[in-house]
Amino acid sequence: MRGGAGAHVKAAITPLLTATVLPAVLKAFRKAQPEAELTFHEGLLVQALPGLIEGRIDFAIALASPQDLPYEIEFEPLADIDAVPMVRTSHPLAAAQDWNQVADAEWVLNLSAGSQSMNLVEWLRARGFSAPSRILHCSSPYLILDLVRRNDLIGYGPKVLVTDPQVGVGLQPLALRPLPPTMPLGLLTLRGVPLGSAAKKLASLFRRELEARLPAPPHA
Repeated sequence: MRGGAGAHVKAAITPLLTATVLPAVLKAFRKAQPEAELTFHEGLLVQALPGLIEGRIDFAIALASPQDLPYEIEFEPLADIDAVPMVRTSHPLAAAQDWNQVADAEWVLNLSAGSQSMNLVEWLRARGFSAPSRILHCSSPYLILDLVRRNDLIGYGPKVLVTDPQVGVGLQPLALRPLPPTMPLGLLTLRGVPLGSAAKKLASLFRRELEARLPAPPHA
């Protein structure tokens, strides 16, 4: 979309941005593009990828495994994100330190393709651990957090959300070891389609703030 008056930027963003860089990004963007209209969608890959390919959004910032993305999508890594298993503080397994201790517990997970939870399940199986078998399926990160906060469920999500003083109230990470490797957070765009000036500005602000706040990927 073009910049200035009449510009309308549509982006899909992962919820972890709301607890980290989004306030600073919005403030800077409003200063640079005060008349531009913004629309944000939740940055789940199952929604973001069709949105990009069909032209309904300008870009996405989401967790993704680059090798699993379709050819039409370009991926620019921006940060590496740690994920942790989490429970409410009163959960009977709140002191668990071994994966075998939680093998029979009930979990709430987003097992959509390319998700952190799917990576967790694949990693557990590859390591010879028992993967969760009692699973409440949920695609919304914030709904997962609230389900964990109010029930004896184990969730899995970005550490930056679980430990946030506002988002993570009543939650604690489980001290399970080892943990799966980090997952890249990146800028997703449609290959061969340049961003308009307003969208380009918003993407650059996300890039700048993420570089300042979160761990950079190894080859950034």
